[in-house]
Amino acid sequence: MRRLNLAALLGALVVGLVAVGCGGGDAAETEGPVETAAPTVQIRSLLASAGESRLVATIRGPGQIGYLAPVTRRERNEIVTTFRIKNISDGALAGFKVDEFWYDNDGDTVTGDSYRMQRPFLVDQIIEVTLRVPNDSRMERSNYEFSHQNGVVEANLFEEMEEPMPLEEEDSEETDESDDAETPAR
Repeated sequence: MRRLNLAALLGALVVGLVAVGCGGGDAAETEGPVETAAPTVQIRSLLASAGESRLVATIRGPGQIGYLAPVTRRERNEIVTTFRIKNISDGALAGFKVDEFWYDNDGDTVTGDSYRMQRPFLVDQIIEVTLRVPNDSRMERSNYEFSHQNGVVEANLFEEMEEPMPLEEEDSEETDESDDAETPAR
């Protein structure tokens, strides 16, 4: 019983010290209430500056693409492979990805590169993908794999395809440059 009384006394003492330490001082000692202003957020301006954003339903399961035969060329100490790819699926592909693997004579992987599309790959959209790998004398042959976030992609080789449409951001940069060119220098 004596231990319980001692524990209760020590507990009350600790609670009292904590109360004094957390602001049990005089109100006269403080110079006034400290006010902090909360930052204001204007959601309408954020939404207006985001431009036209829209949600796109993406497909789950296997998707389909068509592509032209890749063009591979050597630039300095790199091998550059360029694809032209078109989405021929029924819906958009989320997280569309192209992987390139280079193998030696024995079938061992030497090097590779990967491209992942940040936006959904829309139906009938045509993109151009460039993959770069360091040149290695052991590289003999390459293999390409197409996939998307929700499944695999069935790839079909096309004989011909339209030119890819430039992105909106590239259009605005080109018009800015053409506006500058048309304006006479003073």
